[in-house]
Amino acid sequence: MKDSLEDVMKAWVLRDKRKMYLEDRPMPQLKDDEVLIRIKAMGICGSDMHFYTDLKIGDYATNGNPLIVGHECSGEIVSVGKDCRTLKVGDRVAVEPGKPCMKCDECREGRYNFCHDMYFMGTYPWDGCMCEYVAWPEFLTYKMPDSMTYEVGSVVEPFVVGLQAMKNSGIHFGDTAVVLGCGAIGLMTIQALKSIGAGRIIAVGRTPFKLDLARKMGATDVINSRECADVVSVIKSMTGGYGAQYAYECVGSDRTFAEILNYVRDGGTVTYLGLVVNDGTPMPMASVVMRGLTFKTVIRYTNLFDKAIRMIDNGTSDITPVITQHFQFSDGDKAFERALDKSDAIKIVIDF
Repeated sequence: MKDSLEDVMKAWVLRDKRKMYLEDRPMPQLKDDEVLIRIKAMGICGSDMHFYTDLKIGDYATNGNPLIVGHECSGEIVSVGKDCRTLKVGDRVAVEPGKPCMKCDECREGRYNFCHDMYFMGTYPWDGCMCEYVAWPEFLTYKMPDSMTYEVGSVVEPFVVGLQAMKNSGIHFGDTAVVLGCGAIGLMTIQALKSIGAGRIIAVGRTPFKLDLARKMGATDVINSRECADVVSVIKSMTGGYGAQYAYECVGSDRTFAEILNYVRDGGTVTYLGLVVNDGTPMPMASVVMRGLTFKTVIRYTNLFDKAIRMIDNGTSDITPVITQHFQFSDGDKAFERALDKSDAIKIVIDF
């Protein structure tokens, strides 16, 4: 990396499906309330992969325009705006990638994840962090403890998603939970549940490698749904015949969206983290109403980054098992191709 700041930086630019190019881009212009961060590590998220393979996710599409992807990152501050008060040059930081307006009703009420004018890294039309430098508001940039590596700092963000799911669901210590799906978000949700003392955490997945990781992240029981003929019966046998009190859907498919309803007891709560792209997904609403089920959803997060960093620093939480591969920044395109293999690629970190 350069020792002095120049007028241009290197960035990986997505220009077509599975076509990324390392290009020169102008250095970010620093505002008075921002810090300039030399990116040191970046995690590849499932949403990045949607843009990489389909050039869109949900209602956000590039429409043929170039995009710098990425929103999970950490780095070192190399410059600060004149209004910055808490951070300084040389600080090692993790970045909260959603920039709310802080003016709309939602922001003013503390629900800034629902901001009407959110700028979210790596989601078209907003460029992300797969580049050498990012200018970002100081209040959304968190100093990392000396014990935290850049690679761990780069994947604090998906852990925060798991913490938000736990918070939204209302689960208490000692309660029983089922997590459906053992990708990165599912594993982070398992770790979040372990951190607050869930009494039993049952992971349901289809890959032995991922189920082994689920145990490392805190699952007390695992069920391989490829091999188990009746997952519902097994879960009920583990829970006194009732089903779990809480369930977390971390896949995002039409099948799992409805399937998970059978994993909870009457009066239970189902929290959806997986993005179901199809708005026409059928739901058995009659039985949902008669069983008194509660639905919760997760859209980003609010005011959890500092808490997540403290939990990792003091040893309450350990998110390192989700990091399965490393690539250098110069091989960024190869990292994305590797991430297509979901059999053993959970969280790929690109080191700058």
